[in-house]
Amino acid sequence: MYAELSNKLKETLGLESSPIAISFSNEPPEGVEQMKGRIRLCQMLDKVRFDGESFYTDYENHGCDGGAYSCGLIMPSERLKTGEFLAKDLGLFGSKRAARRFISSIPRIEPETVKVVSFSPLENATFEPDVVVLICNAKQGMKIAEAAAYQSGKNTTGLTGPPICSAVVAYPFLSGEVVYSLGDMGARRSMKVKDEDIFVAIPAELLPDIVANLGKLR
Repeated sequence: MYAELSNKLKETLGLESSPIAISFSNEPPEGVEQMKGRIRLCQMLDKVRFDGESFYTDYENHGCDGGAYSCGLIMPSERLKTGEFLAKDLGLFGSKRAARRFISSIPRIEPETVKVVSFSPLENATFEPDVVVLICNAKQGMKIAEAAAYQSGKNTTGLTGPPICSAVVAYPFLSGEVVYSLGDMGARRSMKVKDEDIFVAIPAELLPDIVANLGKLR
């Protein structure tokens, strides 16, 4: 099923890399090995789409507390809560006040309700995904938005402020909505993305209808 959906997405849209299947759970998926090492969540997306790897992670694999917090793996650290991590460590805000305001408003899964976050190219997924992430150009993202609206007429949500771990990993899981994002500076520094790339995330339960609707667009 997932291989067919992935192939149709890639063929219809002309994607250069595989859609990324992501799941949240409290136990590792059967037959999936734990990732070795410690990297940022955004870099895990590149590991999937460029290296074709399937793996699960726990907190010890996550090199960025912001990503681990967004995915519900941990309680926020004091440096994250006070704004020091985003303002001083990453330099993304001009003050701890602005960073603190930001971190309190972004979507995130309830802390410590997730123990395992799993990743796979969609065509190779042996677990049931919760979210499917595409890294694509604006025209391809537009087609996904049109396919999502084909039956419902609903607009696609754009989240251009929160980091991608929040906007395109946590938020579609929480909201059940298709989401697009321009990305964030931290992710674009850490990932191999083109200037024209955007991020689109689809709640997995909506994927079959969206793929079917892509074939109906003129």
